Amino acid sequence: MKIDPDLRRRTLRAAIALLETAHDPEHVFPHAVPLLDALGSSALGDLGRAQLLEDPALSALAAERYWGPWPSAPELRSLPNGSLGQLYQARFDRLGLHAPPPPDTSGMDGPGAYLQQRLRFTHDLHHTVLAIPVDVPGEAAGSAYYASALRQPASAAVLTAWIFHGFEVPEENERLWNGIRFGLEVARLGPTLLAMRWEEGWALPIAAWRQRLGLDELLAATPFPEELALLS
Repeated sequence: MKIDPDLRRRTLRAAIALLETAHDPEHVFPHAVPLLDALGSSALGDLGRAQLLEDPALSALAAERYWGPWPSAPELRSLPNGSLGQLYQARFDRLGLHAPPPPDTSGMDGPGAYLQQRLRFTHDLHHTVLAIPVDVPGEAAGSAYYASALRQPASAAVLTAWIFHGFEVPEENERLWNGIRFGLEVARLGPTLLAMRWEEGWALPIAAWRQRLGLDELLAATPFPEELALLS
């Protein structure tokens, strides 16, 4: 059987990217780009985008190309203590990072592409609401949620890299699997994190958002209590 040489090349680069991500998770973005590109342009990527649109709330969001007001960092800092926006910005300040600006969605190639872009740009809101850290166990929790609830092949691939990292660094292995279990429990709630119109409630207490999402019981048993204490 003849094998497409371009497919062979991209598959090899993706495999190397997976192993590099597992070995050096602090530089996940430059390492993982070939992996994400290969999956994004594959039949699996098309299937993942199509499955997102099967959810009525997500298809409505995509049809509207919804993107609400996104306050600046000073505006977020001025919101009430314990609000979604204040804690979102406080997390970036604590990590020494800058929140990404919302993208221009007008030229995006179809509703599935819009949803994947919104997923990337609300990723840190998901971190904030779920109180998951930016280390490998925390990212594994997020990847497990995206792979299970949103059927995202790229998330499944990155999750594999995190699992390989746990094999390589045994002292992180137990916490990593606890994070994965947490992400899978959150996935039982379905794709609601992506469906939320967060911009309509920057000033709302984060506790109100968590109650609305049905997270209270899950967060009571979080494997990341230190992060929850910082984001409450």
